[in-house]
Amino acid sequence: MKIKVVMDSGKEYVIYEKNFSLNDFTRSFYTDSPNGARILNNTLVYLDGDEKIVINPTHISSVEVIEK
Repeated sequence: MKIKVVMDSGKEYVIYEKNFSLNDFTRSFYTDSPNGARILNNTLVYLDGDEKIVINPTHISSVEVIEK
């Protein structure tokens, strides 16, 4: 799956991860609270599986799945 991530600064990243869904991709952006709510992490996380791009998910403006 190809995913385009646009940051609030305008910087764009295109990530390609095999056998990934959008939910798999965004899972590391959130923490599940005991009451079932999902809380967006305000910390640095790896954007890609190769661990070469690190972002703060609170600064993501949009995420787009790019169809082949």
